[in-house]
Order: sequence, then structure tokens, then C-alpha cells
Amino acid sequence: MFFIFGVGPKTKVVEKKQFKCPVCRTCSNYELRQQRQYFSLFFIALFPVSRRQNTTVKCLHCGTVMPSMVLHHTQQEAK
Repeated sequence: MFFIFGVGPKTKVVEKKQFKCPVCRTCSNYELRQQRQYFSLFFIALFPVSRRQNTTVKCLHCGTVMPSMVLHHTQQEAK
């Protein structure tokens, strides 16, 4: 009997809202995504083995993936 196990990244969508994309310059929807390392057995992610690592924002209009700092900059411009 043999086991296939390992550690790999898994991305989870945390929130969906609207913002002004700095790339395509339109007011569009975005997805805030967080990535963590998970222990997997037979290619099924079972439990996390690390803290949240990467937090990225994906514009659903142009498809650009950016760091989450973009949200803080767009909120400051709106004020």
C-alpha cells in the first residue's frame, strides 16, 4: 500500500465587491483572494499548514491580478 501526500497552495475567494481598477480604469467587480499552504492526501486538501500568505485582488473586467494594497489606494482616492 502506498500513499500520495504533499503540501500545496489553495486559493480561496474571501469577498466580492466593486472598485475602480487602476489598469482598465473602469468601475468593475473584483475578487479578494487569499492563498494558504494545505496538507493534501491523494490530491485532496485536508487542513492548512501555514498562515495566510498572499492576498491578491483580481479585476473581473480585465482579469488583472494585483496585490491587495490596490484596494487601500482606491479607497483613499474616492475620499
